[in-house]
Amino acid sequence: MQNTNIGNVSQLSSALRHVNINNNESAGNMNKNGSNEILFGGNDMINNNGDNDKNNIMQQQLNQQQSNQQNGTEQQQDQQLQQGHHTNAHQQVHLEDMLHPFTIQQQQQQQQAQQQAQNILGSEYNPAQHSRITQYFQNLPVEGYTLFSHRSAPNGYKVACALSELGLQYNTFFLDFATGEHRAPEFVSLNPNARVPALIDHSLENLGIWESGSIMLHLVNKYYKETGDPLLWSDNLAEQSQINSWIFFQTSGHAPMIGQALHFKYFHSQKIPSAIERYTDEVRRVYGVLEVALAERREALVMELDTENVASYSAGTTPISQSKFFDYPVWLVGENITIADLSFLPWNNVIDRIGINIRVEFPEVYKWTKHMMRRPAIIQALRGE
Repeated sequence: MQNTNIGNVSQLSSALRHVNINNNESAGNMNKNGSNEILFGGNDMINNNGDNDKNNIMQQQLNQQQSNQQNGTEQQQDQQLQQGHHTNAHQQVHLEDMLHPFTIQQQQQQQQAQQQAQNILGSEYNPAQHSRITQYFQNLPVEGYTLFSHRSAPNGYKVACALSELGLQYNTFFLDFATGEHRAPEFVSLNPNARVPALIDHSLENLGIWESGSIMLHLVNKYYKETGDPLLWSDNLAEQSQINSWIFFQTSGHAPMIGQALHFKYFHSQKIPSAIERYTDEVRRVYGVLEVALAERREALVMELDTENVASYSAGTTPISQSKFFDYPVWLVGENITIADLSFLPWNNVIDRIGINIRVEFPEVYKWTKHMMRRPAIIQALRGE
């Protein structure tokens, strides 16, 4: 949306760019009660049932197990994860299965402890444990999509949001990492990286697609080709390029930094303040980029729609925040929601755990996220329905 009324970025946008991109101070408070609820309250709140680290419970339990063994004691593992598709009860969860290689150093450990560690890591394939996924691959649906995800994986949920917004028929298969279903040959043949999310497009001879950004681009391009409607996408090449830029920014610079910040804050074997600070500051910088982009979109929209007050806004005599369009939805690219917006959404719900309060620090990001959270298709997808 072009703003023909002013030639320069307003004082608001300039201030945001200066403050947010370079802001290295923590202004937010972490959710101290350990709840798994999304940041927003009231009607905006949906339970995402997610702990918040890519290693999460698995790595934490392994560290505890090693400590107990060295003290001559045994630690009983309580890792009973629910199995089944999206209709089952919520599981005890962690963000994504991105486990680091692990080697048992003490060769004299008890057999039971070794087996527990192997189960947690999923490092050995046991066909008897994977009958559920084997049976599913032997009886694949003939139409629609199958999304392989995990109850705690933000990247899986952002794909679910896209599928739901597009109105596509899909089933969600929530993998059980504790039994190593992600290591099953059937799943590895679909995704050689053995991570979630992964998608099967049954209409294309059970085509397997992996990496969340690639999956979302496949969905919108196929939908556009089949229907002629660029839903969550654009029919404009320039806008398509901008959407791609935000997608790659999110997958390379946004989600990985949040994962690292969560890891060093909660699950690393040693507390390293410099690592926590480094990754938290980088997450805050990334959200500063988003805040500026959304604020500039907000300014352009207000200047275009609130024509009777353009002069006073340009002169700085009336704050843009007083415009009746100040809470109107704005999107990263174009005039409608796209996969660029959806790609950030599930991750926005965990950053309070690293001390970032988007409502206070990044108000445009907060409004943007809130507008997405209120969409029926998003609510359905985030609930795993």
